[in-house]
Amino acid sequence: MVTGSLARRWAKALFAIGEEQGNLLGLTREVQRVAEAWEENEELRNAMSNPALGREARTQVWESVQRNLGVTRIGRNFFMLLLAKGRLGKLPAIARELQVLGDRKDNRLRAEVSTAAAIGEDVVTRLRMALQKATGSTIVVNARVEPGLIGGLVTRIGDMMYDGSVKTQLARAKEQMLGHGR
Repeated sequence: MVTGSLARRWAKALFAIGEEQGNLLGLTREVQRVAEAWEENEELRNAMSNPALGREARTQVWESVQRNLGVTRIGRNFFMLLLAKGRLGKLPAIARELQVLGDRKDNRLRAEVSTAAAIGEDVVTRLRMALQKATGSTIVVNARVEPGLIGGLVTRIGDMMYDGSVKTQLARAKEQMLGHGR
């Protein structure tokens, strides 16, 4: 995928700069913060892609956004380069790729946990510990409520899915009962 490889190249360059400067984590957080602002602000995206707004005006708008977000010098240089190259739209993908690179470096996996109702921090902690033991990696848990679940939980880590939902357990029980009745 051309878009993914382009974002990956930008992320790798920024990753190398972050490591060289000893500020990879801070730079990653900064890129994520700016990418979130970009994604959340349709007016900003429209302004920055509007050819009627001259290059100088777009530069001033973008510099203002960076000042408001407290962007560092390295981040500013990076974001201004994205602007100059017409790549601001790739910012969310670059942020995701940068996070993937950092996760790989730190042996970190991200678990998406879906439950029917909100779960407490104690449950999240126990789940994190169990997943860390099973995978040998540091686990970051993102828990979210999915009203479509009857109960239980569904955990996704990369390509793997662990489905402990009540719906799936009922389906398995039904399958076993029908299979045993033959």
